[in-house]
Amino acid sequence: MRLEADGKLYAAQKAAEARVLEAEAEARATQVVAAALSKHGTQAAEYQVALKQVEALAVMSRRNGNETIILPAAALDAFGRVARLLKGNPS
Repeated sequence: MRLEADGKLYAAQKAAEARVLEAEAEARATQVVAAALSKHGTQAAEYQVALKQVEALAVMSRRNGNETIILPAAALDAFGRVARLLKGNPS
């Protein structure tokens, strides 16, 4: 019984440590984004958002084909936005 309790306590401690590490990583990521926005303006944020949209579309395309996915018409615009931002043309 004691070993089981010790195991649960250890697991809870490790889960708490993991949550702290995740929070610290999220805080660091927020700092990096804030610095990029400060240095490069909204273009850096637009690029990141468009890139995440493209990544999400890529994940959805890997499905087995049995699902129906409804996307807003503007969802595919992410590809064009990423291409324009990579070329240095934000508009």
